[in-house]
Amino acid sequence: MQKQYLTAELIEWVQKEAKDPIWQMGVLASFSKQWYGVFSVSSARLIFIHGNRDTGWQHIMSRHNYYSNDLYFGEGALGDPSRFQSVSIPIDDWRQVADDVFLRGAKDLKVHADGALFEKYMGTSSRFSRSGGEARDFVLVLYRNTMIVHSLFPKRSLQPDVPKSKLKKFKRALDEVTAGQFSSEFLTIRIPYFNEELTERYVVIVHIDLSTMGNLAHLQVNWPNGQPYYCIYKLMDFKLELSRSDVAPGNIEFTRFLNTFSKYADFSHIEKIMMSTEQHHFLDA
Repeated sequence: MQKQYLTAELIEWVQKEAKDPIWQMGVLASFSKQWYGVFSVSSARLIFIHGNRDTGWQHIMSRHNYYSNDLYFGEGALGDPSRFQSVSIPIDDWRQVADDVFLRGAKDLKVHADGALFEKYMGTSSRFSRSGGEARDFVLVLYRNTMIVHSLFPKRSLQPDVPKSKLKKFKRALDEVTAGQFSSEFLTIRIPYFNEELTERYVVIVHIDLSTMGNLAHLQVNWPNGQPYYCIYKLMDFKLELSRSDVAPGNIEFTRFLNTFSKYADFSHIEKIMMSTEQHHFLDA
């Protein structure tokens, strides 16, 4: 899918809009129906556009916000983006960090595949929530020869509990996690893994006995078309922070448990089995 970046004409339009006197009056942000509309202008005159999944403020939110569940695929950092911390206040933190990197950092002079469109700055900043005065490394990406921000992110995630995965071809689809009860005694949690085509290829299925909180995780293996193939049973169990009284529709404690478990549980053992299964069964698929 072709990415939607600013064209030369849109860059000229954005730069003109950013000269509006309103940005000299302490306005933090403005809302627009157009993705390329000016969202905010920092103290150093860096321009943030509203953006989309590919560029601008929305891109940073989607790719580097702590709470984002968006799926990204690729090698290294491209597929496993670094994150800001959970207590981040984006409209303050991100603008201040961007200013510090731009004003005190250094331009990255290495040759990049997208170097004709963007230029990258590397620098440090401690002006983010709960930094404790400790400066961290950040990367700022601007449209070449402009003050328009394409992206901003920490070189390493600012919060250590951000999950890491060695899987490159499949991602945990957190927005597709479901939980259901086939009886009053048992709870089943279903955590799917999608490929780049958004086909469900693997599913971690956790059965929980609500009377004892004993549980077992199984792995459903799907064909490349997403249809179930077979299941590998009793792979591992977990220590769950859940009580039977929490398991009720709309219960905020259960929602919190489900979100936390599905995002932060250590599935590394099961993910190794996924990689092995892929090599032995689907190498030529």
